Amino acid sequence: MDEQVLKAMARWPNVPAVHGWLRLDRRGGWHLIDRGQEGFDESRDGRGSPITSPPIVEFIHRNYAHDDLGRWYWQNGPQRVYADLDAAPLVFRVFGEGRDARLVAHTGEPVSRVDAGWVGPDGEVLLATDLGPGGVHDLDLGALAIEERGDTMVLALGGREIALAETADPAGTLGFVMRPRP
Repeated sequence: MDEQVLKAMARWPNVPAVHGWLRLDRRGGWHLIDRGQEGFDESRDGRGSPITSPPIVEFIHRNYAHDDLGRWYWQNGPQRVYADLDAAPLVFRVFGEGRDARLVAHTGEPVSRVDAGWVGPDGEVLLATDLGPGGVHDLDLGALAIEERGDTMVLALGGREIALAETADPAGTLGFVMRPRP
């Protein structure tokens, strides 16, 4: 976390958290949901507007974390802004192909270790990693070495083979909260 953020947290420790204003889409894009706008309508405006400013996106990435309950947030100075998740708290991009592929989170951090894997209800590949739980970017799935062995899908990555179990509840299985609320 940025030093300026840590100092702000120490100076103003009791700033209320914000819920429902920040969304992470399944491809790692951030969206601001302006619930304070006049005439806000959840069905029309609830997906939010993309955050496209590189300095703001980088600031979010450097200060993105989670609490003990599996709620992921952006620490914006002294204020915690909880993120609504379309799929998972991290989105992994694949660099390279097959067994030699490596993963990098949407935050820019490289994955050092994959502990377990699953296939979700929509065919998405979900991984428990040293960085936390996340899903592989859908456009990168073809670069992974996944093969079917009987009733089991197996991911070969970084010299390891990881059986991909099925899950109907990715958030429950991987221990994160999709829509944190007070």
